Amino acid sequence: MKTKHILLLFVLLLTMAGCKKDPQEIFNEEKSGVVLICNEFYYDVALADGEHFYFSGIASDGSLEGLTTDLSEIKKNPAILNGTGFFIDKTGRILTNRHVVAPEIDKETVRKNMNSIIEGYAEYIQSLQDSMDQRYQAIQEYAQSQLYEDEWGETQLNMTQEEYDQLNAEVESLKEQYAQAENIKENVRSNILDNNFTIQLHSQFGIAYDGSKVGSWDDFMKNDCTLLRVSQDSNSDLALLQLNSKTTPAGKYVFDYTQFDADYADLKITQSLYMIGYNQGIELAQTDNGINAQFTTGTVSQNPDGNRVVYSIPAMHGSSGSPVVDDKGRVVAVNFAGSNGSDNFNFGIPLLRVITFLK
Repeated sequence: MKTKHILLLFVLLLTMAGCKKDPQEIFNEEKSGVVLICNEFYYDVALADGEHFYFSGIASDGSLEGLTTDLSEIKKNPAILNGTGFFIDKTGRILTNRHVVAPEIDKETVRKNMNSIIEGYAEYIQSLQDSMDQRYQAIQEYAQSQLYEDEWGETQLNMTQEEYDQLNAEVESLKEQYAQAENIKENVRSNILDNNFTIQLHSQFGIAYDGSKVGSWDDFMKNDCTLLRVSQDSNSDLALLQLNSKTTPAGKYVFDYTQFDADYADLKITQSLYMIGYNQGIELAQTDNGINAQFTTGTVSQNPDGNRVVYSIPAMHGSSGSPVVDDKGRVVAVNFAGSNGSDNFNFGIPLLRVITFLK
C-alpha cells in the first residue's frame, strides 16, 4: 500500500513538473505565431481653404519631416515603423501596441509649424505689397517733380502723352495687384490653425512571418492587414489588427488569452518570463535564412500594480507588441515600453487589461 502511494506521488510530481516547458521548446512552438509588423504612414492636415499639407513626422529640431502639398510625393516617401504582434485566434486577429499602428504626434508642435509657414507666406505677400507701394510712391514723386507753372501761372506736366499714359497704366496695375494680394493675404491668414484642428493619420499595414524572406514593402503587403481598433485607455497601449484574409494561416501558433487564471496571472518577484519579438525590427531580424524572431529572458522586477508589469527582459525598438510568456508558455503580458537609459528594465501590459480590451 505504501508503495502505491509513493508511485502516485511520483506520478503527480512528474505531472506538475511537466507543466513547465524548456525555453527552447517554448520558442520552437510559439515563434510561428509572432509576426513582424510594418506600418507605412503619413499625416495629413487640411486647411480652411481646402488645401492639404502632408508630412511624415517631427524631426529632432522640431520641424515637420517630408512636408509637402503633393499627395503623390508623401506616398512615395512615407514614414516606416516596425513592431511586433501575435495571433490571438484563428480569424487572423493580431494583438500589438497602439503606438506601433497609430503613432501619436505632438499636436501643438504641428500647429506651431503650420502657423509659422502660413504666417511666413502672409509676410511674403506683405513684402510684395510693400514693393508695390514703394513703386507707387516713386511714380507719384516723379510725377510731382515733373509739374511746373507756365508763364500764365498755370500748372503743366513736363512729360509726353505717351510717358503719361504708361505711368498711369502702371499705377492702375499696381492698385489692382495690391488689392489682389490683399485678398490672397487675408485668405492665407484665414488658415491659421486654432487648438481644435485635426491631424489625419494614413497607414498601411503588412506583416511577415518568422523564417520568411523580406526584401521590400511588397513582401509585407503579401499579408496585408486592417486596423480594427485601438484602446482608448491611456494605461492600455493596445491595438488590434486583422489579416485581410480573415484567416490565420495553417500551422501558425495562436496565443490563447481567454483562460484567465488568477494563480498564474498574479506574477511574483523573480518569476521567470520570456519574450518573443523583433528587436530593432527588420534591421536585426534579417538573416540569410529569412527574418528570425528573438527569444529573450528575464524576471519580474517589481510587484505588478495592475497597469504594468516591470521585468528585466532586454528589449529595443521593434519589440513593442511582443508576447511575454511564463515558463509554461502562457501569455501573461504584452511588451510596450522600456525604461529611459536602460534596455534591461521594460514594461508589459498585464493579461487582465488585455482581456478587458478584447471583450
